[in-house]
Amino acid sequence: MKKYFLTLFIIFIFTSSAFPQKSDSKRNTVKKLTILHWNDFHARNLPYRISKKDSVTGESESYYIGGTSNMLGYINKLREKNTLLLNGGDDFQGTPISTITRGNSQIELLNLYGLDAFVIGNHEFDYGQYSLDSALKKANFDYLSANVFLKSEKRTFGKPYVIKKINGIKCGIIGLTATDLMTLTLPKNVSDIEMLNTDSVITAGIKYLKKKKCDLLILLTHIGLDKDKKLAEKFSKDIDIIIGGHSHTPLFRPEIVKGVVIAQAGSYSRWLGKIDMTVDTEKDTVLNSFAKLIETKMDSSIYDRKAQMKVESMLAAVQGDLMNVIGNLESDWKRGFSEESNLGQWEADAVRNKVGTDIAFLNSGGIRKDLPKGEITINDIWEINPFGNTIVTFVISGKGLMKMIKNNIKSRVMEIDELGSSDMIIVSGIKVVYDSKKVLAGDDNFIEKVLVNGEEISDSKNYTVATNNYVGTQLKKYFGEQQEKITIYDTNIIDRDLMIEAVINQKNINTIIEKRVEDLSKQEIKKQ
Repeated sequence: MKKYFLTLFIIFIFTSSAFPQKSDSKRNTVKKLTILHWNDFHARNLPYRISKKDSVTGESESYYIGGTSNMLGYINKLREKNTLLLNGGDDFQGTPISTITRGNSQIELLNLYGLDAFVIGNHEFDYGQYSLDSALKKANFDYLSANVFLKSEKRTFGKPYVIKKINGIKCGIIGLTATDLMTLTLPKNVSDIEMLNTDSVITAGIKYLKKKKCDLLILLTHIGLDKDKKLAEKFSKDIDIIIGGHSHTPLFRPEIVKGVVIAQAGSYSRWLGKIDMTVDTEKDTVLNSFAKLIETKMDSSIYDRKAQMKVESMLAAVQGDLMNVIGNLESDWKRGFSEESNLGQWEADAVRNKVGTDIAFLNSGGIRKDLPKGEITINDIWEINPFGNTIVTFVISGKGLMKMIKNNIKSRVMEIDELGSSDMIIVSGIKVVYDSKKVLAGDDNFIEKVLVNGEEISDSKNYTVATNNYVGTQLKKYFGEQQEKITIYDTNIIDRDLMIEAVINQKNINTIIEKRVEDLSKQEIKKQ
């Protein structure tokens, strides 16, 4: 499909006089389409409370948003005959019900929506490829993944593409899963998976959909905003719209790259994306487009009661002791992604204290929820640590440890310079001081100081390190190539069990953040 963008307005009030209709209604080729979309739900099946400051008065307002019943209620309110309903993936993982049912709860709830297409996200694989394949067989919607290949069955994991005819508009949709899937989950979860070349599967999809005379070509992706922009640059002659996920980016106004509209609706069901557009099917032309995000604020006149009852019934069957109070938080726990956080440091300390190592390393991206001060329940710890990773340990020389730290810091600085953020390694038992300006200038002497438990690191000394089994299987991703052989020992202690025990033992927790990884040049980081 060749694309001709006559006009594209981000904020546009469409009037009937703007595009006169042909006198013969049977030959009317100017048609309206609405796309509703959301992504990265992460099993937030129940509405949850947020606080927001009023921009005028400065006063804080607290209210409930999200959840299955709210999201479905807003969709039902807005859906019409000209609506295409799309989901950008990662509906699995984030609350206990998803873990306990191995994702089956989420497929059952997704079946309520009347979805046109769902793209498989990386967290859908967290319970293993075969468990996911089994769960998806119960789906009543089309699930897509053109670039994930199941080797044993010689097929893509989902359909590579699908065609939906909405209000006389043939919409061709190509699905893409996170291109770095193999490093985003445990290797055993994707042992039967091969990642296909992204450009090749898109090119093949475009060729097929053009042959089928589609009026509109859509990429439904779970690869993140930065990669979406690169695809828009590369395939702008054919692709009209990219509906994305993975980076949890709330795009209140879509990105426009070479005429391609890129939309994403944040995460955790807080927003529903809505794109209204007018399409000329004769000329394969998007005439105009207006996009926005709608906050799914709890409204008794909107939320779907049947869906809420279904969610509550599901939770009642598995909750058991999850709501038991095990401790008290005296200060808010805040997680970080590119920067240190008090929650991350508390967890790293808890791991090191439990297994008795010199050092602990955890990945910031593995911590999934903040927690306001007040009571701590078992359910809170499950939601903070939903993956069920085990704690592993290894021994490394001081020389090898210094190499690991240098590789990690260099990679971090370069990634922040390119993307504005980086999945920071949380540390316990170690202090690192570095200079990002030296890294960017190519000076290899950018590490100013490394202390292990208050003492200068020694090349000849051996150090014990604890981490989780995800980081343990992805040491190259976080710490680069190692010349020294590293043997991983799995303690088989599940991280959330360890954290629950630590809360019970400590009871009253007041965590103050420390500066454990310090950049002398204070490289600018994009706020998440």
